[in-house]
Amino acid sequence: MPDALSELRGPEHGVVVLDHHLAWSGRREFDLDDEYDCAALYKIVLEEGVEDDICRLLNRNLLLRRWADLIPARQVRALWENRFPELRNLRPSPRVA
Repeated sequence: MPDALSELRGPEHGVVVLDHHLAWSGRREFDLDDEYDCAALYKIVLEEGVEDDICRLLNRNLLLRRWADLIPARQVRALWENRFPELRNLRPSPRVA
C-alpha cells in the first residue's frame, strides 16, 4: 500500500490495459470513463495489485470520487479505510435517472 493517497498517480480518463499478472483470467482493457469498467478495474487493482501497480494505475481524485461506490473485498476496504481515514465518510455518487 502507498503511504499517502497523493502517490496514486494513475490516469483519470481513458482506457487502461492491465498487465497479465493482474488480469490473468480474462478481460484486460477497461475504460475509466465508464462507471462499470472503472469499478471493475479498481476492484482488481485494489485486491490483486502490489504497491507499484496501485500507484501506477489508480488515481487519487478518481479513487476519492468513486470510493463509496466501489465494492472491494471487506478486508481490502477495512485496510484502506484504516490507513486513510478520509475514505470512511465518503458518500456514494448520486445516480442519474
